Amino acid sequence: MIESNVLGKTFGPVGSFTGIVLFCFGLYSVVIGALGGIVLIITGAFIAFTRPYTSINYEQKKVRSGDKIFGFLKTGKWKDITGDMKVGLWSSSKTYRTYSRSNRSLDITEKRQIICLFNAQGKKLMMLKSVQKDEDMHEELETISANLGLEILQ
Repeated sequence: MIESNVLGKTFGPVGSFTGIVLFCFGLYSVVIGALGGIVLIITGAFIAFTRPYTSINYEQKKVRSGDKIFGFLKTGKWKDITGDMKVGLWSSSKTYRTYSRSNRSLDITEKRQIICLFNAQGKKLMMLKSVQKDEDMHEELETISANLGLEILQ
C-alpha cells in the first residue's frame, strides 16, 4: 500500500492564488485568439498547482519526497527505511507577507504539526505527513510508526 501526502503549497497561498489568476487570464487570451496566452497558461499552472508531497510505501518500507509539478508530474527518489531511523513530530510556523496598494502589509501565519523521519542521531531527514488537528497527530504518529516498524522519537 502506497500512501501519498501533500505537504502544502510550494509558492504559498499568495503565489498559488496568483498562479490561478494567470492561468485563467491565459485561458481567456487563448479563447479570444492570442497565442501568447499559452505562456500564461503554462506559467500559471506551474505556480498554482505545484505542491511538495511525500509517498510512503509500507510494504517495501520506502519513502519518497519530492514535488508534484503541475499537480501530476512526480519528482524525487525512493529512500529505503533502515531499522535505526525514527519518526517524530516537528512544529512548523511559516508567515507569508504581502502588501496592498496602499502599502499595508498582510501577514498570513500557518502553524502545522508535521510527522517527520529522523536518522539515528535525531537529525530530520524528510517530512512524511502534515497533521492539522492536535487530536489526530498522536494517532497518525503511532500508525506510521507501527506500519514502518520504527520507534517514536521522544
